[in-house]
Amino acid sequence: MFAKETINRLEIDLTASCNARCPICARNYNYLQVKYNERPFEHIKAQLDEFINLKYIHLVGAFSEPTLYKQFFELCHYLVDRKIAIEICTNGDTHDIHWWSKLGTILTERDSVYFSVCGSTQELHETYRVGCSLENLLNNARALRQANPHGIDYIQHIEFEYNKKDLESERMKEIMAEFSHINLTLTYFTRDKSIYRNPYNVDKLLVSDEYLVKYEAADKFSRAKWENKEIQKCEMDCQSIEDRSVHIDQFGKIYPCYIWLEESHQSEWNGNYQDIKDFKYECCRFCEKNTKKLLNMWGCELL
Repeated sequence: MFAKETINRLEIDLTASCNARCPICARNYNYLQVKYNERPFEHIKAQLDEFINLKYIHLVGAFSEPTLYKQFFELCHYLVDRKIAIEICTNGDTHDIHWWSKLGTILTERDSVYFSVCGSTQELHETYRVGCSLENLLNNARALRQANPHGIDYIQHIEFEYNKKDLESERMKEIMAEFSHINLTLTYFTRDKSIYRNPYNVDKLLVSDEYLVKYEAADKFSRAKWENKEIQKCEMDCQSIEDRSVHIDQFGKIYPCYIWLEESHQSEWNGNYQDIKDFKYECCRFCEKNTKKLLNMWGCELL
């Protein structure tokens, strides 16, 4: 069973608010209902105090932009005081340079801030990051860098078929040169268009042709494992167990990971890891051990 004292890594949604309208975000799934709320910092702190062996926290959000949390600085101060390493993933288009400069003075050499850049021009960037300004992102990232001497800023570039060539452009090379670190990732396997409330731009947000065949093969393989799990030997390689990590939603409910939260239609988790090991949940099929080996071998992002 899940036990808080065994956990050393958390991912947390602080609110359900976001200034972006990314088409393939879970916020756009038609079977999920986004409910807006914001827990007081004291409530979040009280819950985090129960994780006595916590070493890493990911302020990322399956449904939200973390920097929109009103008490974000108080939370960061608390985590810094506990010497918990903070990883922030952001669209970078919130607040102003003064806010980002202040954040830079709070964070330490243990921490990291990932700014998601999906194109070297505004048109390309907002193909995915709909409603976000590339210029504001770059200005805010510069302010953070100037305020923090530890080089904790990362450019996170998500490769789609639409922006693959742009990655080699001179302008993108100039943008990447500004950042202290570069993190290149692939988009995930494209879901059926029918699951999105608003399918705007979804047709453009495809995995590159090079990886599409690989993802389709892994999808077919994992589905066969799930459908024949009673007669095939299946062994789960659960990331929650392996990393001793869990996901906390904006209401404080705990899930093994954000994928379980999204794919379980927001059902509550019973905390029983044996059910995961017994392959009870279809959403875990991409973490079946042999499927995971295929994805790793082919250099695909785990779903």
